[in-house]
Amino acid sequence: MAALTTINQKSGNSTHATTTYNTSKTQDTVVHTLTDDGAGTFGPLGTISYSGKSLNVRFLQMDAKTEGYKSDHEKATEFEGSIAGTGVPATGSDSAKGGDYQDAAVAEQILAASTVTVSYATGFASATSHTYSYSPPTVSIDLCPYTADYILPGSVMFTWMGQVYIDQDGVLYRGRVGNDPGFVAGQLDYSAGLAIIYDYIVSGSPSNFVLNSLFTVRQMWTTASIFMRTQAAPVKPTGFVMNLSDAQGLAITATGDLNGNIIGTHLRGKMDYETGVVELQFGDFVLDTTLTPAQKLEWWYSAADIGAVQVGKIWRPWPVDPTTLRYNSVSYFYLPLDADLLGIDPVRLPQDGRVSIFQPGFRAVIGNTKKIIGITAVNGNTVNCARTRLSRIRVIGANGNTINIGYTANLEAGTLTFVNVTGYSQPVTVEHRIEDMVVLTDVGIDGTLKSNRQITHDYPVLDTYVSSALMTGDLYGRVSILFSQSTWTGVWSDAVIGTEPTGKYNDLAAPIVVTNAGAMTQRWALRFQSSGTFDVVGENVGVVASNVSINVDCAPINPITGQPYFTVRALGWGGGWAAGNVVRLNTIGAIYTYNVIRTVQAGPESGTDYSFTLLQRGDVDRP
Repeated sequence: MAALTTINQKSGNSTHATTTYNTSKTQDTVVHTLTDDGAGTFGPLGTISYSGKSLNVRFLQMDAKTEGYKSDHEKATEFEGSIAGTGVPATGSDSAKGGDYQDAAVAEQILAASTVTVSYATGFASATSHTYSYSPPTVSIDLCPYTADYILPGSVMFTWMGQVYIDQDGVLYRGRVGNDPGFVAGQLDYSAGLAIIYDYIVSGSPSNFVLNSLFTVRQMWTTASIFMRTQAAPVKPTGFVMNLSDAQGLAITATGDLNGNIIGTHLRGKMDYETGVVELQFGDFVLDTTLTPAQKLEWWYSAADIGAVQVGKIWRPWPVDPTTLRYNSVSYFYLPLDADLLGIDPVRLPQDGRVSIFQPGFRAVIGNTKKIIGITAVNGNTVNCARTRLSRIRVIGANGNTINIGYTANLEAGTLTFVNVTGYSQPVTVEHRIEDMVVLTDVGIDGTLKSNRQITHDYPVLDTYVSSALMTGDLYGRVSILFSQSTWTGVWSDAVIGTEPTGKYNDLAAPIVVTNAGAMTQRWALRFQSSGTFDVVGENVGVVASNVSINVDCAPINPITGQPYFTVRALGWGGGWAAGNVVRLNTIGAIYTYNVIRTVQAGPESGTDYSFTLLQRGDVDRP
């Protein structure tokens, strides 16, 4: 069985394909393929009802015809006449034409074994779309077919099929106009003089090419080593990026990391962020066994260099075009610091105002704080913090205030027992903390800290912090100054103003007593209201005791610790006191004083939940 003919017809958006097969000498089989036009018709051959799910199609053609052979023989009389005498056919005999063809009527019918196949799609509520991606082949255009010179970077512009292509640092851009950056369309091989295009628009003949500009040089200047310094310094770590092209026009990008290393393809280097000095080498470490004999004859190859840095490898330079070098850097700019705002002389601070809190030889505290919330405190109840060797336990009331009384804590066991919860704001929160204090042996620029010993706790990553520790040496409460003055002038001076009174306080027989728990750094004035009573006034805390008799010990309470600021013993008072006299004394607390300065970098507001914690620590007589 062979296909005789295939006929395709189109009417509107519908199609009709007919394929005819010769199945015997007297019978042809015809296959019709129809598609609808989306408007309910098959052209002139039928209609379709989409909502009714029915179609009406004409398969038979009643006036069909076919071409047939009219005759395949000659008349006998003409044949006999043609061979009489010479045997040449008689003139005018139509039998010499070999017969003739004519159209004959054909009867079409649908055979019993015929098959009607209907294909359709349902359920489309709206038009559907399909995406087809096609990547056109890369096109190479030889821009310098008659010269071996190198193309000067940035000098190429040509028009191809109506589109303008511009070269910048080895990259070809299409459609770049004004502020429009255009599209990356390919790259330039400066040494070979080739434009390699992989993104283009087909419009018209590919031979429609116009070279608008191009400059060449006899020998392109290349280098494999660059030493430079940024225009501004210091440079922000990771704030340096360099772009340039190699001899083939391929783009190379170099970036700085946190440690001052310059990383990228075909390069290695270092950068001093403080001064902005950059040193780069372009190339790769390659295995000596992979080099060809021709490569080993090049100027850079030396057998003595094999394995000098990396085992079995040698440094092979990668030439770059320094004229294409571009770099971006983020530098710091510091404004002068106002001493009045800081409260200290900025001359003692670094230029940027930042002070390193971690240095080798300094101490650091590793700590993790967790909370147990929603506890209803009941006398006798014990809370287990599930951690031992705690550094601190703190109870916080529902009102947010710290509770310092009414419980006992066993730091070694990690437990807390409530003994008197009267006045507690319920429910309470128990905050517990573990810590390790270490001496730092190394501080890396990437933030890595090394200590002189192993830590003794297993610290979770969440909510674990490393804090700096300011060492203050040995501190103890004491009285530093003690003297008498006839009249109080309202001036806090550490020397007598005016004359001294007749009365004296005998601090040899009855020294003023201070403790580390209660003493604070303060200047005090004991101002006599009469010959036998006085008030206790602090420079910063104000009046803490009134009408105190010289016949009893005076011990005003420090409300923070519940211990006396100091104790003035009655034994030390002699006679001769009068109203208006004053005894001046200075106490030094066992708490180190320091200034807290917060630095806010310039920029938009990014949060409101910043906080810090200051914790006074002391030596303890346990591990």
